[in-house]
Amino acid sequence: MATRNPHNLPVKTCVVCNREFTWRKKWENCWDEVQTCSKRCNGERKKANRIAKGAAAAEGSPTSDSSSDDEAAVDDPKGKAARKASKKLQKAERRAKRTGDTSMGIFGRKACDLCDRSVDLLIRCQISKGNEWKMVCGKCWKTPAVAGGVVDGTSANPHYQYGGLWKNHHRP
Repeated sequence: MATRNPHNLPVKTCVVCNREFTWRKKWENCWDEVQTCSKRCNGERKKANRIAKGAAAAEGSPTSDSSSDDEAAVDDPKGKAARKASKKLQKAERRAKRTGDTSMGIFGRKACDLCDRSVDLLIRCQISKGNEWKMVCGKCWKTPAVAGGVVDGTSANPHYQYGGLWKNHHRP
């Protein structure tokens, strides 16, 4: 493209502030679409459009743009409000985990295979004939049916075999 004469550049009037502005090199490919003189005016224009859409929707006379937004919200089962609520919940859970607050839920705990109690420490062991491993809590481990509280087990359960510990690393 030939160079432009700086004294003979095209001029437009901003639709927001009604000031004249001149052509710039960055607008070379989109000069026909440019309506505002600056990013600030463009932001104000978009804000005014959002306010106008909200007022039109409140009156019950949706504009053509807001009706397409309504259709998109119906097609999308997990809309913007649901995503926002989900993000807030995730953030609250992270905060609760960081501060050690268990009111949001129990973080990282697992249930005992025998009593279904959620605990931070489980013992992996075999307690019956066969290759089935169980994860048991401390209370269940101390019962005579499992190990009787003895590391190597007792004679009451000849099938007992120790298999290690599982610890909750998410504990505060």
